[in-house]
This record gives sequence, structure tokens and C-alpha cells, in this order.
Amino acid sequence: MQILNVTWKWNVPNALSVLRILLVPVFLLLYLSRMDQWAFGVLVLSGVTDMLDGIIARRFNQITDCGKLLDPLSDKLTQVAVVIALATRYQELLPLAVLCFVKELCQAIGGAIMLKRQSAVRGSKWFGKVSTVVFYASMSALVLFDLSGLFRWLLVALAGSCMLVAFVGYLRIFVEVSREGKPVSSETEKG
Repeated sequence: MQILNVTWKWNVPNALSVLRILLVPVFLLLYLSRMDQWAFGVLVLSGVTDMLDGIIARRFNQITDCGKLLDPLSDKLTQVAVVIALATRYQELLPLAVLCFVKELCQAIGGAIMLKRQSAVRGSKWFGKVSTVVFYASMSALVLFDLSGLFRWLLVALAGSCMLVAFVGYLRIFVEVSREGKPVSSETEKG
């Protein structure tokens, strides 16, 4: 099946990305119902399946354009849902929620523009992966533990800093590709 100039191919890594998308409403329901330990478990499962899909895709040569779209889509949906859910309890997270939403919206728009131009689908870069890991660790700590205000601020600052670095990195790539019409140096891509 072909959608948005991408052949949608189903394999284990892509199924894991779809599972992560399906876990988003499960996390929200559990967290908003104050079932924090279960919500934490869902967040851990989401993080583990995020790692596994990349490992399996690379190890078994199952990297696909479909996976290069599904993986970051599931990351974006998870991150936005988690940070907004946590912001309902902790006001310190409101700036991070705004940054996360703006970053993910801009990246989605940029990705759609590149697909419309029939540009090659690019996978995540190292700074995006680091940002995702730091986000999962920070938000998991906030879900599981009742941390004091100072620790919450530190986790928010750490996650926000990594998110900002990733945002600038992807923005730089988008501008460079848009100007030159050529691919930027290829790094290990996740599928």
C-alpha cells in the first residue's frame, strides 16, 4: 500500500511502533485515573518497544520508509500525551509541554513538506534519540515518584534542554535540505 509517497510495509519493528501508538490512550487513562504505577509500566513498555523496534530493524535489515515515519510519529504522540498529562498535576511542566507541542508540530509540518516534495524519508538522528531517552527517563521518574519541586524543575530543565537541542538540530537539517535540495550527510537511521 502506498500513502504519502511511502510504501507501507508491515514487519515486527513497524508493528512495535503501532503498538506504541495504541499505548498512548492506555497511558492517559491510567495516569489521569491516578493509577501511577500502571501508567509507569505502560511508559516503560513504550520505551522498551521503542528501543526494540530500532534494534530489530537494524539487526534484521528491516529498515523501511514506513518505519522511518511510524517510529517518530509514535514518539511524538507519546511525548506530547505524557507531558500534557503530567502538566495537569505539575505546573512546572507547562513550559515543557508548550516546547514539546511546538517542536513536534513543527517537525510534523516539516516532514509533511519534505514528503510532498518527494524528498527521501530520513530517520531519527543521534540528538533526537538522546532527547527521547532523556524524556522517557525524566517523565518516568515524575510518574513513579512524588518528587519535590526542585527535582521536578531539574528534570524539566534537563528534558527541555535536550528537546531544544533536538529541535534546533532537526530545524538545521530541514533548512539545509530545503536550500540545497540534496540530502544531508547520512547517519544511522532508525526504522
